[in-house]
Amino acid sequence: MGTTLKNIKIPNPIEGVIRSAQLDDSICPENSVQIAINMNFDRVGAVQTRPGVETYATTLAGSVNSFGTLNTQSSTTKYLFAHVGSTIQALNSATGAWAPVRTGLTGTEKARFSQYLNRVWMVNGNAGDVPKTSNGGTFDTTDVPATLPKGDFIQAGYDARVWIADAAKDILYYTDQVVSLDGTTYVSPLTFTLTENFITKFSSQDGESITGLFRVPKALLLFKQNHIYRVYSPENMDAYPAYNVGTYSHESIVQGKDGLYFHHPSGFYKFNYDSQPTEISLRVRDFIRAIPRANYENIVGIYDGLDCIKWSVGAVTVEGVAYSNCQMRYSISTQVWTIYDFDTTAITALISYDNGTTIEQVAGTSTGLVGKLDSGTTDFGSPIYYELIDRWRGFTDMSSSSKSISGLAVMTENGAGMEVQYQTEKAPTNAWEYIDSVKDEYVALFPNASTKDFNEIRLRYSGRTKGTPIILTGVELLSLQVKGLEQN
Repeated sequence: MGTTLKNIKIPNPIEGVIRSAQLDDSICPENSVQIAINMNFDRVGAVQTRPGVETYATTLAGSVNSFGTLNTQSSTTKYLFAHVGSTIQALNSATGAWAPVRTGLTGTEKARFSQYLNRVWMVNGNAGDVPKTSNGGTFDTTDVPATLPKGDFIQAGYDARVWIADAAKDILYYTDQVVSLDGTTYVSPLTFTLTENFITKFSSQDGESITGLFRVPKALLLFKQNHIYRVYSPENMDAYPAYNVGTYSHESIVQGKDGLYFHHPSGFYKFNYDSQPTEISLRVRDFIRAIPRANYENIVGIYDGLDCIKWSVGAVTVEGVAYSNCQMRYSISTQVWTIYDFDTTAITALISYDNGTTIEQVAGTSTGLVGKLDSGTTDFGSPIYYELIDRWRGFTDMSSSSKSISGLAVMTENGAGMEVQYQTEKAPTNAWEYIDSVKDEYVALFPNASTKDFNEIRLRYSGRTKGTPIILTGVELLSLQVKGLEQN
């Protein structure tokens, strides 16, 4: 004889997304979900749709390859540099207008920038152009030694030098230390001796190339695909790799509030300078595995300035579902993951930019759009698709018991239009049964909702929004019929 259970509250998902590829739902925390698309868990105990992407600056004529910034002590005007095609454009914070400041670039590598001595320094690859600098205007050779080589990566300022890494030659070049004349002026151009100022002790001919150069408080970190070296000075560096994990993308390296973060094919890692890198992405393991090899070099990341690291990883397909422009978001304080997807907006470059009035997460796209993340309620005017899929639940101690749901209540703020669906363990992948849609009320009561018999079931909430963010605060089952065992 069956029994009826009343008023069952589904736990609020404070653990965020934990994929079945990491933990089977039979042992997964009750307060987690299987997937959240374009929703986050920043409001602890609830789930809310993410903010949008608003236009930040005039659209550029081509895909944005990379960004750089310049913020000088002698001027209130700030500059945002964008590499588009064979041109570097500079956005003036005072006028809000783009202007070309370097044209006719050669090579196919991204331009990379580093600020030093109140100028931005730039390289664009071993097969590109000679290093040059800018104070916001046209790039020239101010401060640049005549024989300073081309390179792929640049870090200016560490140990009072300019450092340039050549990936093809596996060489790190460095200038002599800056010589100050009176504390405010210095010898220009900087000095450099091509036959002396270089390091070539990074496991040359090991099949790996230099992929990144990043300054931290105690060292200059040189990344290869699967290793990290520490450079303390021209005379003091690691003879062998200090860490046996690296990155394929310099732009995936992000400085957060509690350490360094970066992507490697095996996952995303947190790195404190005096310890080994620690993987942080096991909860979303199948998304990591789904990132195509062709995307590795183009993964770009950013710290939101508060608590989250975001990586745009390109197109991925997981469990037959295609995410055309996937962004993986990690909350530092709660260690919670969620997935964003920007649909038709392919993000190719990210940078934090302070224009003197606001600090924005600026995003460049493959179509030349320049936007700011976490702003507005649409993606450049397009509605935001959202989806939340709960974990598989049996609701009783015995999963073998056959059950059905009668009656459901969904609590939301601004949730009108949200579709509620369910899936039983017998259903094909991505096949869902419709229950009802949320109306205007805070409590969407579906007293006549009923499901097919199940051993395990999961609920899905989805829709599109272009207005005030939707907040899902709770889900309750009004009645659960436990029918006992079913014989095969």
